[in-house]
Amino acid sequence: MTSTTRAQRVETLARAARAKHDAAVTRAETGIRALVKSGEPINFRSVAATAGVSLDFLYRSPDLRHRIQTLRAQQQPTRTAPPPRTATAPTDAVVTALTVKLRQARDEITELRAQLAAAHGELLTLRRATRPGPTPSLTTPSSQTRHQRADQQFHC
Repeated sequence: MTSTTRAQRVETLARAARAKHDAAVTRAETGIRALVKSGEPINFRSVAATAGVSLDFLYRSPDLRHRIQTLRAQQQPTRTAPPPRTATAPTDAVVTALTVKLRQARDEITELRAQLAAAHGELLTLRRATRPGPTPSLTTPSSQTRHQRADQQFHC
């Protein structure tokens, strides 16, 4: 009796899975028809959203996949080469003029940076030359302790 019951359960599950699959196929086909009728773009995402099925289901179903790919290809217009530019001479002149100005600005920046570096060097030299030396009254021999220095201040 258990083998019969188990076999019945397996068959019931298989029928339920087939019914679920068939319902999803029907929803996908209905979604495709609705998209075609409304003139919206047909691709896997739009069909999945409209039909309430997963992208994976659409990609795994060969018939649906082929139908979506065919409809998508029919909707895409053939791509043509962009029209050639008609007024290239004025555009080329502007580009050339701007390139010359950019090159001049970069040369000026390089020259100014060199001048700035030279000025920094002169500043450093002047600071070192005018640096005040240590005053003898403020320095104390390092061998004296803090207490010895304090005693010297009070005995003056």
